[in-house]
Amino acid sequence: MNEPTITDWISAIGTLLGIPAIIFGIFQLFRKDKNLEKQVNSLESLAKSQNDVVNKMTDEIQELSRQTSEFQFQTEHMRDANDIAKKHLEIINEQFLQNKVTTENQVELQRLERLSKIKPHFTFSGGMSSPERFQVSLLNKGNTAKNIEIIQVDNELAKFNILEKSKEIDNNKKLEITGYSDLSKTYFNSNQVPFDVELIYENEDGIKYKQKLTRQNQTYNLTNPELLEIN
Repeated sequence: MNEPTITDWISAIGTLLGIPAIIFGIFQLFRKDKNLEKQVNSLESLAKSQNDVVNKMTDEIQELSRQTSEFQFQTEHMRDANDIAKKHLEIINEQFLQNKVTTENQVELQRLERLSKIKPHFTFSGGMSSPERFQVSLLNKGNTAKNIEIIQVDNELAKFNILEKSKEIDNNKKLEITGYSDLSKTYFNSNQVPFDVELIYENEDGIKYKQKLTRQNQTYNLTNPELLEIN
């Protein structure tokens, strides 16, 4: 067996001296791996966190989309309901107006029928006079006339005896109008004096009429009844 030489010892010592460096290198490599592992773990944690954020945002976006869709549905539903309600109101309003017009027409027709049914109508039935007085007879061929009065229109050459206002003239009854010439204003006697008067009266519902009575040159004229007012 050979004895170790100094060279061998030097080589052995050098080898031993290199071991710490190797160990240090291994340690450094191991530490780098640990740092890398931490970085990887950190990146994984960050990625997981980001993924959670993305998933949450995705869920929120989907919920917003759902709510938007629901809102659009409700809006459209309300629009349809409003359109139906509007149309319904238009139909009701149209029916109301039609019914109103129909009712108004019916009321107007009933009013006209009533007016025609109870309308008084005087006709000239004769006249007579003397130098002192005149008399005009009017026959009511319509229905009852009441509150009768005479109003002079153009002149006051003739004076008329006041009618009994409470007196009513029924159908086929006569109204006698009497008067005389005002000789203080004219030289015409009662045979000749002209006059122009209005006969005012009411029907049984209190609606007023008038007829105009004139005498000129011994000729009499009586107009048809004219409606004055509607109560």
